[in-house]
Amino acid sequence: MLLSKLAEKLAARKARAYKYDPQKRMRMVNTLQKFIPIVSFLLFFIAIAWLLLLPYDGYSKRTYISENALLPGQVNLEYGYNDVRTAEDFRQKLIHIQGLDSETRANFIQQEFRKSGFVSAVQHFVVDGKEPKTGVNTFAINRAPRSDGKEALILSASWKSRTGEFNTNGIALLLSLAKLFKRNVYWAKDVILLIADEGIHGTQAWLDAYHGTVQNDEFSSIVMPRSGAVQGVVHLDFPGTQDYETLGIFFGINYYFIQTEGVNGQLPNLDLVNTMIAIAGRTGPPMRVTLHDTAKHPFESHQYGPYLGSLYHLLQSMKYLVLGKPSSEAGLYLRYAIDAVTIHGIVGSEHLHQLFGFNRIGNQYMPPVALFACALIFQSLSLYYLGTKKQTLDNLSAGTSTDATASKIAGMVPPAYSLKKRHIRFPFTIMIIVHMAGLVIFNILQPSFGWNYLGHLKENEAVEVQYGISVAVFIITIVSCILWINKSQSPEHDGTILKSFCLAYSALVIATVSLLNFTLGVATAILILIPYSLAQPSFGASSIYKAAQTAVLLLLSPVGLAQIFSWVTHMSLTDILSSILSDYHVVGAWFLTFLCTVYWPMNMAVIILVYTKASS
Repeated sequence: MLLSKLAEKLAARKARAYKYDPQKRMRMVNTLQKFIPIVSFLLFFIAIAWLLLLPYDGYSKRTYISENALLPGQVNLEYGYNDVRTAEDFRQKLIHIQGLDSETRANFIQQEFRKSGFVSAVQHFVVDGKEPKTGVNTFAINRAPRSDGKEALILSASWKSRTGEFNTNGIALLLSLAKLFKRNVYWAKDVILLIADEGIHGTQAWLDAYHGTVQNDEFSSIVMPRSGAVQGVVHLDFPGTQDYETLGIFFGINYYFIQTEGVNGQLPNLDLVNTMIAIAGRTGPPMRVTLHDTAKHPFESHQYGPYLGSLYHLLQSMKYLVLGKPSSEAGLYLRYAIDAVTIHGIVGSEHLHQLFGFNRIGNQYMPPVALFACALIFQSLSLYYLGTKKQTLDNLSAGTSTDATASKIAGMVPPAYSLKKRHIRFPFTIMIIVHMAGLVIFNILQPSFGWNYLGHLKENEAVEVQYGISVAVFIITIVSCILWINKSQSPEHDGTILKSFCLAYSALVIATVSLLNFTLGVATAILILIPYSLAQPSFGASSIYKAAQTAVLLLLSPVGLAQIFSWVTHMSLTDILSSILSDYHVVGAWFLTFLCTVYWPMNMAVIILVYTKASS
């Protein structure tokens, strides 16, 4: 009975003719065309506001130490007066030998380690390049008497500080701590003591050798002392022989974790940093702590100084994280899933607020990325299905009958499931061309390209030539595509669909990159979302309008951004490029790869978009 009634209702529903109202549909389409860009921009500004909430005290919660085995400040301090005198003695010895060659310095450190009773060795390394860097690392292992040696900690220092001075006090402190470690027998983990030559280059060479990721014939000829899996690292950076008033801790804040800025935005566990901060605050007298090597920020006397100070240091951290550049040697260890922190001694007499509010974390940081991506996706779908040309009912109905008007509207506004052909061959062709150009640029900018083909030039000159060739490929690709579009004037060269592809691709890049490097994804979104959304196909428009759009997009290209960064930081363009290439070659930073194979092609496609026609 019930089934028969349901069958009758379904039959009646099928029998009723579906009344399609094209005028109503046209009004809906026009409404969507009008409000989707507004909604997209609204999502953008909501995401920006969300990001600006991250440094705010009321939004974040206090940090904590999740590992119950860590009890910072609950143990006795055993580094006493005699240890200080030992460090001073080592400092005097280091002053006499630190200016000598790497081999002499390494042998001195090795002998001091062996005098203290450690198993010690030296590592000779060569970093490939047009002018290869050579150096000698020294390391030793303090075997824990009450453990199986499966886990280890590292205490490290480099011969040169980040300030350019010799790391005299840092190495002296390490050697004095080595003697302290040897006279205590309660260690639960091995302690590896490492003094690296050539800073980041030496640290990376030692890490590669310890983990067996490279073959080094000279190093493999000796028996390498090894310990277990490394759990944590403290890197000492105390330049010169003077006293310090502040400890600078090198780690970034994404307000979900507090971290060392590692290669490609990698981030460690929170507990190590919080332990350092807790201990620094419980010594007598308490040690003042700041982020990085900046003991002052420009907003100390401002009404909202605490918030602006936190925001300032957040932006400083982003500078390292966006480029995928380690802010110190400690950042290199994160590639091997090792938590690390650098302690830097800051000289001066500045007034500062302890901790600068970085002893708190935020609860949410991914929602802004989702908002950025949605803002672009909404526009992309709108352009793909609705186009850009707004029609009015008055214009369509002028001089035609009602039935003709309805027919005309119905033909112009297909339902979402319509099989109406869209010209996707053209945008696919453009995307392939610009990505091929990006791959060519990427290969030109490889450090090996300069060594193999520009060997007769100095290193800086070779970098400049590589950059010049890359810019030429960039310009030739864009000009060639524009000439092709102007010459053929094919109706399939649909700028509206090309823009839809560009926006969808941008959303995909932002969402994907944010999972690997949150800061890089956010920075990319902030840079491109509004300019790419406002870029319009302008074939036949005034030259001034096209030139204005092109100028803005050129500023957002890697060429324009490099010039802006050079102006802001007062670094030469050559130094910026050399730093990016060095990070790519030495520590495996992905920034050059992202720039050439993802960001630059995307920028080229949008510039080409300006010189196309919108959907008719």
